[in-house]
Amino acid sequence: MIIIYGSLLKGPFINANWEYVRQKITPMNLTKFKIRQCTLLFLSVVLMAGLACNLSSCNSTTTNAFPGSWDQLSDFAGIPRDGAVGFVINNIAYVGTGYSSFSSKYLNDFWKYDPNSDSWFPVAPFPGQARENAVAFSLNGKGYVGTGYNIVNGSNNPMSDFWEFDPAAGPMGAWNRIADFGYTSDQQAATVSARYQCAAFTVKNRAFVGWGEDIGQFGYKDLWEYDQVNNFWIQRPDAGSKRINPFVFVIDDLAYVGGGYDPGSQTYPVDIHKFDVTQLHADGSGNPWSAKNRLTGKDLKGNAILQPHTRQLASTFSINGLGYITMGDAGGGDTWQYDPVHDTWLQFFSMTTNTPIAGAPRSSAIGFTVNINGTDFGILTTGGNGTKKLDDCWKFNPAGNEPDNQ
Repeated sequence: MIIIYGSLLKGPFINANWEYVRQKITPMNLTKFKIRQCTLLFLSVVLMAGLACNLSSCNSTTTNAFPGSWDQLSDFAGIPRDGAVGFVINNIAYVGTGYSSFSSKYLNDFWKYDPNSDSWFPVAPFPGQARENAVAFSLNGKGYVGTGYNIVNGSNNPMSDFWEFDPAAGPMGAWNRIADFGYTSDQQAATVSARYQCAAFTVKNRAFVGWGEDIGQFGYKDLWEYDQVNNFWIQRPDAGSKRINPFVFVIDDLAYVGGGYDPGSQTYPVDIHKFDVTQLHADGSGNPWSAKNRLTGKDLKGNAILQPHTRQLASTFSINGLGYITMGDAGGGDTWQYDPVHDTWLQFFSMTTNTPIAGAPRSSAIGFTVNINGTDFGILTTGGNGTKKLDDCWKFNPAGNEPDNQ
């Protein structure tokens, strides 16, 4: 009908024969004709508006119908905090350190989470100085925590010490100090500044740490590999922007690093790079990095695409060959899925709109992946919302559907 009305109003009949019509009709008929013409125009506008509404998903149910679901779990058993670290060993998650504004102190307690019983248990406390914004990873059945900072006598105190946690050493596990970050076999000394707000990942049983900033708030982009057998660090090729607090997820032994904040330029980097350790040769040569679509709302060819905002202090996890990012200082609690095959993003349901209980938006929370009864889920816990520190814990299911939540 819209096409027919369009032909009556704008087609060749009106354009070519208007003079003939004008000469044949009376003043009264002319008035009726104009009324009829205006009526057709009005109906066309209404129908076109309705069509546009449908195409742009004016229906609120369609607009808000993102996939995925968030369910609340048992609260983290420690003091509410942000800036903590976490790692997973044999499907058991370990979370500790951080800062508590409630007690106004830096923390060194550590806890383990059993996803099958949804329970938290204390383990041996972190023996180094209490700290926040440290970095952690797991490697061959052991966990590692290092760098970070606290405040000593009113001054920022960045650190470079690193510690290894063995969950099998006694009923509560045990910690052992290892080589400081940047300690090399050649120079037998740490060759990099103490720092905090770094990032880490493990791929194919190889662990890497980099980025961050030092006491002078100088940002870094270097990358170091930890040699577990020989207990020293080896510098590896880097890529992209200097940044602190970048997001990282590992999908099929490929690491993806992006976002964060550059303290030097005071900007939020938009570049994302993929790290393929198979392209890193034994002598340290090779080019393991490749650029992906930047977080600009456009692909590498300039075509408009749907993407999240770049951000720092986000939480991530990987499930079934896909990466997920949520929260952070610029996300407002939104959740996004990254497809590495097509280098595209898809928005998912937000925990902050959960019903009947909504989780608070937050930064510097802990995210990790665990398996529960044969299914992988993302877990989010702790974090900060302004001066408020949090201890709630949430399970993300990308195959779930809201409002079928708990």
